Amino acid sequence: MSEPDTAMPPEPARAALAGVVPAGAAEETGPPPGSHRLSSRVEGLSCPNCGGALEVDAGLRVVTCGYCATPLLALSEVGIRRFAVRPVIDAEEARSRARGWLGKGFNKDSRLRREAKVGEAFLCFLPFYRVEADAVGFALGTEQRRRVVGSGKNRRVETYEVDVERKVERSFDRTYPAVNVAEWGIRKVDLRGDPLTPFAARELERQGMVFPPTGSELVVRDAALERFRQEAEPSSGLKRTRFRFLETLRERLSVVYYPLWVVRYRFRERSYQALVDAEDGSLAYGKAPGNDLYRALMLVGTQAVALYLGTTLIQAFGSLEAMAVVGLGVAAFVFWGWRRFRYGGVVIEGSGTTGGPELGDALRSLSSADGRRRALQELAAGRLPGQGR
Repeated sequence: MSEPDTAMPPEPARAALAGVVPAGAAEETGPPPGSHRLSSRVEGLSCPNCGGALEVDAGLRVVTCGYCATPLLALSEVGIRRFAVRPVIDAEEARSRARGWLGKGFNKDSRLRREAKVGEAFLCFLPFYRVEADAVGFALGTEQRRRVVGSGKNRRVETYEVDVERKVERSFDRTYPAVNVAEWGIRKVDLRGDPLTPFAARELERQGMVFPPTGSELVVRDAALERFRQEAEPSSGLKRTRFRFLETLRERLSVVYYPLWVVRYRFRERSYQALVDAEDGSLAYGKAPGNDLYRALMLVGTQAVALYLGTTLIQAFGSLEAMAVVGLGVAAFVFWGWRRFRYGGVVIEGSGTTGGPELGDALRSLSSADGRRRALQELAAGRLPGQGR
């Protein structure tokens, strides 16, 4: 073997070893749209030209050395983009929306509108991971169908297979809570149509409380993409699959700090809280005592209606098949009324209380054994998954 070359590598190569290169040595010359002036910083990088320490804002690709003024381009990921939604309504409007919710609905205690004392309201910014991706795929295979053949006594149903080709083109945009939602009760936010601004920590801290993410963005991203693939699976429902292709494109992950007004109120010596969306004024989460009269009416009323309809329908039809169908319907109706009685002691409502996956749900949805093993190893080491890198 020849003697190793002890000469210094050219400037672009030396820059690449440090994780950044001069901006003129690559085609990309600007930061991605919407990522200017981000406040979360990545440290530990050094300038390949003068050796000075660099601090790179998370999500930015182009930085300038503060010592020698050399423009540099980051080759690897230096963080994810962070955005914020600006609050539109003020504290008084949030309290007014909470009072209006307390006075509506027969399922809540009727004394709330008279005795509930709405107290303080403070603004908080909760972080949510936003995962966006496009799924494209197609599958070739056979689909099983049924048809009726014959007539009279020879009438029968037979199954047969036909060749089909399925194409999938779907766009996904989901939000996942980046903090423990057990205390807040909110599981999702709707970002459709909301104007996003670059995240500025000091500006938001002047308006209210800013909570940092505590979950792993890597685990959430992998779980979300896996769920997207499951929902967009082109071979779903096929009897036999001859060829299958599915890929996710334009995968994007960002952190969005969403403004919520936390409104607290007292009712009969007990404290409750409601979360009002600071962007559109809707109720995101509300908890209130239930109406005991409503609960009793639901339990007794559903039983009475179910027994009346059940006996009437059985007398009208009389067959065993009809009795079985009516029995199932009556049991389901009674069970519905029982649930209203059993869980009606506390009323929980809001646009963010249902339909959103929690971080634990996302972690359990991972089908990759390597992803689960990596997450469990980091949890065993006392780190949140994905934050030990």
